[in-house]
Amino acid sequence: MSKAGLKIISDAMESLGLAYSFMRYDVADGEEAPDAYFVGEYEEAPPTDESGLQETTFLLTGFTRKSWLLLENAKEEISAYFAKVGGKTVIADNGSAVAIFYANSLVVPTEDAELKRIQINLDVKEWSVK
Repeated sequence: MSKAGLKIISDAMESLGLAYSFMRYDVADGEEAPDAYFVGEYEEAPPTDESGLQETTFLLTGFTRKSWLLLENAKEEISAYFAKVGGKTVIADNGSAVAIFYANSLVVPTEDAELKRIQINLDVKEWSVK
């Protein structure tokens, strides 16, 4: 996954007002953790042809100790932003094209009765210019 793709997702989460960090969410000393926050990671699929297409599944994992509704509302916002029809398409500064689509979500059980977790999967397609 390119840095341009990572930036698009980071910018989207910021514009939606959702607390987000790549790989790990840290709270600064003296600050309180947000009611809900998301951590991102990705898994790339091997290229299938020479078209320059790179396909990636981007996982947004949301956490809260408050109400499930916080995560469900965030899921709706993310789903709408990266809608299945149209998604979010961007031509990056380096000329590459990036398209990101909402794929699906699932509730992930935890061993902590108070901790709630949801996984939101985004399909990312990137075409590089070389």
